[in-house]
Amino acid sequence: MPVKKIEKSDFLLRCWEVFHLKGYHATSMQDLAQATGLQKAGLYHHFATKQALMQEVLAYASTQFQRYVLSVAHETDLPPEQRLEKMLRRQRRLATLHRRGCFFANIALETGRDGLFNAELQALFQAWKTNLSQVLTAFFSPEKAEQESERLMMEYEGAVVFYKISGDENYLEAFIVRTIRNLGYTPFPKIRPSSLHRPTLSV
Repeated sequence: MPVKKIEKSDFLLRCWEVFHLKGYHATSMQDLAQATGLQKAGLYHHFATKQALMQEVLAYASTQFQRYVLSVAHETDLPPEQRLEKMLRRQRRLATLHRRGCFFANIALETGRDGLFNAELQALFQAWKTNLSQVLTAFFSPEKAEQESERLMMEYEGAVVFYKISGDENYLEAFIVRTIRNLGYTPFPKIRPSSLHRPTLSV
């Protein structure tokens, strides 16, 4: 890792934020050097290419997403409908950071045709589906739970697109409410966006 006094997690977080804001192709190694307080030559010393650096950022971002969102699937002290809603609300909070939507979907849309990071992204989306399915097996058969997980992931990403082009968080809220009500439950009262704690990407 870089020789300057910067923790690896902080380094990867700063790079993640730059990629999230600018996209993969529009981000330069100079951008990343400035964001991390390092020299560009220092970055190249540890990462031969921007692609190699992005692969490590994706691994870090995936780990953080699993800790912040997907781990909720295993909080057995909560009933399954509350676990699901908690997962969805945490997804919403991440999607509204910098109003940039889903980092993983953004990178998939930008680079998917070239296949640069398809393996890493497929692994993350599979983990996402697996954890959603685990919660949904309280309501459906395992096969149906897997189908519903895929549907929810696609519906969520659609809501994110509408949010990104309009700035209206109600698209995300409506998705959450609709999902929980379709299971026969009443969602928690809506929290006004201004009162939401905005987590950093390292949460």
